[in-house]
Amino acid sequence: MLGAIIGDMVGSIYDMYPIKRKDFNIYNPLMRMTDDSLLTLAVARVLMKHYPLSYSEEEIENIQNELKNAFVGTWHAHRDTVGWGAMFYNWCKENYNGRGSGPYYSFGNGAAMRISPVGWIAKSEEEVKLLSKIVTEVTHNHPEGIKGAEAIALCVYLALHGASKEEIRDRMIKEYYKEIEYLSYDYLVASYEFDPTCQGSVPEAIYCFLISDSLEDTIRNCIGIGGDSDTTGAMAGAIAEAYYNKDKLSEFEDKFLYLMIDPHIENIIKNFHKMLGSTKFDR
Repeated sequence: MLGAIIGDMVGSIYDMYPIKRKDFNIYNPLMRMTDDSLLTLAVARVLMKHYPLSYSEEEIENIQNELKNAFVGTWHAHRDTVGWGAMFYNWCKENYNGRGSGPYYSFGNGAAMRISPVGWIAKSEEEVKLLSKIVTEVTHNHPEGIKGAEAIALCVYLALHGASKEEIRDRMIKEYYKEIEYLSYDYLVASYEFDPTCQGSVPEAIYCFLISDSLEDTIRNCIGIGGDSDTTGAMAGAIAEAYYNKDKLSEFEDKFLYLMIDPHIENIIKNFHKMLGSTKFDR
């Protein structure tokens, strides 16, 4: 989850102003959390209330209702300070005004940007897929939206459970996005453009992780290719944290917590890890 937040924050500056390079100040004081981070935290808070999950019909219904309320509440608290996707904005507005709008068949990458807590909480691949769908279909019930979220959640889960990059890459190519096999960094730098869909950004985010050597390098790769950089940063950063820094806080992450992330957000992240028995924040 911390990797997703850092990737989102770094990408927030370059989302509409791509620089297409990796050499930049990654601690820019102008960066901020966007909807990617805020909704990731909303998902985490709701799932924490139900952990460990039983997956009864009643619990699933409660989780989805609570997620709906958490999403709408997060939107309302930040509706004028954060850039929201148009469909999500209208959905929140309708629900806030009591019209009770259901999911809107979206395949936008909003489904995948907020899903990383699922990869940490799930105890099996089957649970990854079930919980990812539960979280995602509250808004994004298009097959491509469900697929994109599931792919990111599964990458996080696989990384946490010792899968190699080769194993993650092969799974993603065979089961989700064949195009990852043909991507190249130079090609993406030259030609990749803003694409807010799952099918147009999830493969690229996964690729940015696969060619990295650290969480920081993963995020720099995302900025280097341009596009929807806060969201690719959030998706790729979530996987990279699980792969590189699952057991110990890196110097890079620690510096972000100290300089860039509010203490109440830090407490949510630490409580999430404590709940799971993670040693990441043990000193």
